[in-house]
Order: sequence, then C-alpha cells, then structure tokens
Amino acid sequence: MSSISLRHIYKVYPKKEKQKFKLFRKKNENSNDEEVLAVDDFNMEIEDGEFVVFVGPSGCGKSTTLRMIAGLETISGGELYIDGKLMNNVEPMHRDIAMVFQNYALYPHMTAYDNIAFGLKMRKIEEEVTDENGNKKIIFRHLTKEEIDSKVKEASALLGIDELLYRKPSQMSGGQRQRIALGRALVRKPKVFLLDEPLSNLDAKLRTTMRSEIVKLHQKIKTTFIYVTHDQVEAMTMGTRIVVMKKGVVQQIDTPTNLFDYPNNLFVASFIGTPQMNIFNVNIKKNNNNLLVKFVNGQELSFDLNNLRKIEDSYLDGNEHNIFLGIRGEHLKFANSGLKVKANIVEVLGSSTHVFVKLEKENNDYIVCVNDRVDVVPHDELFLEFDEKKVHMFDKQSTLSIMKRWGE
Repeated sequence: MSSISLRHIYKVYPKKEKQKFKLFRKKNENSNDEEVLAVDDFNMEIEDGEFVVFVGPSGCGKSTTLRMIAGLETISGGELYIDGKLMNNVEPMHRDIAMVFQNYALYPHMTAYDNIAFGLKMRKIEEEVTDENGNKKIIFRHLTKEEIDSKVKEASALLGIDELLYRKPSQMSGGQRQRIALGRALVRKPKVFLLDEPLSNLDAKLRTTMRSEIVKLHQKIKTTFIYVTHDQVEAMTMGTRIVVMKKGVVQQIDTPTNLFDYPNNLFVASFIGTPQMNIFNVNIKKNNNNLLVKFVNGQELSFDLNNLRKIEDSYLDGNEHNIFLGIRGEHLKFANSGLKVKANIVEVLGSSTHVFVKLEKENNDYIVCVNDRVDVVPHDELFLEFDEKKVHMFDKQSTLSIMKRWGE
C-alpha cells in the first residue's frame, strides 16, 4: 500500500505542442507563445488503500493528472510524493506503480498466461545472499520460472480467469481481455494501481459487471487505486472519494454521498447524479420565517426556512436576490397545489416513470422521477411539490452553493 501527496501540481503545455487541450490559455510573460494550462493547482492527500476516482468531462485534466503520477507526463509545477518520497524526476519504472489503460494493450500472438508473465520475465528483484567468505551482499536476479508461474496462478485465481490462461486475445471478449490486463498489472504487486478509463470499450452490461469486479479486487488486495473516468455512475459506485474536475481545476473532493447531497457549486450539482439536477432561475426574498421563491414566469412558492438547510445571512436581508435553485427529479412530486407545469414527455421505465415538464413561458425541460407508474400524458397540467429539505441554492455570479450542510 502507498500514500500519495499531490502538492500544488500544475501542467502547462505550449499551444503548438498540445492543440487538443482547449481549456483556457495563460499568457507567458517571457514569451509571445500562448500556453495551455491543463492542470491548475491540484492539491490532494491520498491515504494508503484508498480508492480515489478522478471524474469530469473530456479535457478536464483528469488523465493528465494520472499520467503525471505515473511519470508519463512531466510536472510543470508543484511536488508529487509517493510514500513520502519526492517523485517529480523519478522514472516511471522506479515508481512501483501499475497502469491499466482503456485499450487492453495485449500482445495478440501471446496467450493470456504469457501476456501476464511477460513483465515478470523482464523484471529483476533485489536479493541478499552470502558469498563463500560469509559476507552478505545484495544481488539483482531474474525471477525463476517457478516464481513466475506462482505469481501468474495467484493473480489468475484472484481474478477468476483460470480458464482463459491459454487463450489468445482474439479468442476472448472485451471483458475477458480487460481481466487479463488487470492480471498483468496485479502480478507486479505495485504500491499503486492507476486505471485510465479501463471500461470505456465495454458494453453497458459488461461495464456493470467489471465495475463490481474491480471494487472486489480492491477490497481483497487493499492497495491504493486511482481510477479515471468521465462516467459519473462509475465514480459514484466505485470510489471511496471522488475528485470532480473542470477545465483543469478541482471543483470538489468528497465522498460519493456528500457530492450528491452537498455539491459545492452548480457544475458539481449538474454533473453528479442521473438524471441531472433540475436548475431554476429564481428570485428569493425572506418574509418572516418563510422564503418567497419567484420563478421567471411569475409564479411564487413559499418555503419554510425551518425545513431548508441554513442559507447564508446575506441572502436573508429582506431584499430580493437572483439565484439558481436546484432540486433533483426524485425530490419533486405531483400534488394538488404547488408549481404549475405542463407535461411534455412521459418515459415509462418499467417500475418507474420519468415525466418531463415545462413552465409556462419557458423552453426548459424539468424532470420528475416517480418510483411507480403514473397516469400522466403529454399536455396534462400538473402541480409540483418540492421536498424542501432537498433544495439546493447557488449564487448567480460565482455559482457557489449558498447553503450550509445539515448540522453546520
């Protein structure tokens, strides 16, 4: 196991070198060339045995950060420590990490056994021996055939791939090939596992299966895992902590439940959760113990402040404030009174139903998730009731949350 410390990590690419990064540009004071800031002040402490997931849209810097940890990208600024040792200038082969990629990178002419064993055949281990004079010395030697076989069989048993060992990649499914790639990393017994979107090439059913298999593997070997994905479902179901990134900047580092319940800003709120959180443009104003919420089409609702999470005092000064109000579809329900909407699309998903609704004089769709069948058809006029304990509010300019967590 291994702890990892990322201290104010930056990655800057010259524009001509990395045209594909279209995040935002930083002008170099000493040059006329524009530069692309791919990772901006990444700060994090990863504990021994954690399963950390980096998640965000394409181009957010998550894979670049992973590659800097692996040593495949140089670090433009900041310090990277593994087990307390500075790694900025340490070659990848000396970092004691293993990496699994989106493409399986298996040798097509080799069996699964030989693919897993290949790295072990190249590897030398340190061993203390005693010479003929009784003096102890350190030597480096290759693993014996028996030692390699033992390690391959151990990894095979752990991953349940015994029946695949003597097949070639062309005789395997995508999920089976990814298991072999995991086995190849596993036999090295690294301090850190780095996984860069390893399930992206698999179909939905296989992704679900492999998600649980990777989690079980982590629970068995208790090694530090860092996993990169653009899929927030993978992040939420696999990570003990999740790092949400956007345009090279860390937006929030937290547990899956805290990300879902207490997003720091509008981006995290919209990115985490399926379906996406509903976001309304509203004006709020305190009125005694209530909060008056006025929607863009003129409708008003009154929320009991005792039911809401604590709102920053500056928004409760009796004046009207324009903010974003968020609520997830499962925290809305149809009622006899409330926010008047019109049904637009009805999706029946077996045991649940998604109803997309519109506000009068607005073009945005909002979603209501019902864990049952509902007697609703397009163009029906309906009323929505908000679960006030689940309401989120964000500043219009900064997009930061203006609400405290429960208990704060």
